[in-house]
Amino acid sequence: MNNFYPATATIGGGSGALDAIDGALLTDGDGAIVINASGFGIYRLNATSGASESDPDVVSPDTNAGDKRWLLLSVLT
Repeated sequence: MNNFYPATATIGGGSGALDAIDGALLTDGDGAIVINASGFGIYRLNATSGASESDPDVVSPDTNAGDKRWLLLSVLT
């Protein structure tokens, strides 16, 4: 079963940021939603992506990332 994570920012590493979630806790297919003043985005974790971070489309965990990347699926403003 996959996990789902809420966040209030994509990057920055602070409390509530998507990139602050430790990669060691994440598995392929986990989901996340980022909600902030700009709108919201829906993300899915790809455990083998290895893509370069490019906010907001690709977000890499700050800790234990390996090849794990959060990939933006949808944005609604």
